[in-house]
Amino acid sequence: MGALILNVLPYGLAAALAAPIVAVVTAVILAKSERPLLSAWTFTAGAAALDIAYAVGLLALANASGGFEGSSNAGAIVDLVLGAIFLALGIQAVFSHESPEKDASRRERVDRAASAGLKGMLITGVVAQVINIDAMAVFAGAIKETAEANLSSAESAIALLVALAVMLIPYYGPAIAYAFSPERAGSVLGEMSEWLLGHSRGLEIVVGVGFGAIFLAKGIATI
Repeated sequence: MGALILNVLPYGLAAALAAPIVAVVTAVILAKSERPLLSAWTFTAGAAALDIAYAVGLLALANASGGFEGSSNAGAIVDLVLGAIFLALGIQAVFSHESPEKDASRRERVDRAASAGLKGMLITGVVAQVINIDAMAVFAGAIKETAEANLSSAESAIALLVALAVMLIPYYGPAIAYAFSPERAGSVLGEMSEWLLGHSRGLEIVVGVGFGAIFLAKGIATI
């Protein structure tokens, strides 16, 4: 099981880095909500619920069709597709241009996502994860590794939950920091949010090109 966990970790990390803006949403929730921790964890629960349903559905489909077992190249193809997606996102970011209007629109979307009441936080978490379709695509890589492993259902579930926990760090990481020290976390999370918003294009380039190269190399090596 240890080997499987090591195999799924890169996918969880890539999925987390594919959606850094989510950490900003959580930070704004913690700053504005009347019940900050409950709201932040409800937001996280919405994303986790969608990811679990997604994983169960893909694993069931793979088991029913023998998808990964029926073709030795199926796993490599998944990595190649993920690499192409990330590389395309990175190249797109290289040729994109920041503007005050785009920055204002991004901040407005974050504030709107964070302003839902507690009942709406669950749905907001689901919607946030749907919007971050690149993160969902990367998580499919972790599901692929789990489907390929000849392990018990319990061991596979544990490995997949580890990948999910890493993937969702942008959702619950700020909440953990806030729980330890609300006052100090407030200023730190504010600075973090400004940095992420101000460097979003650079992050997209680094993450896109970096993980694009990693997954493409992994896919080519296993064909």
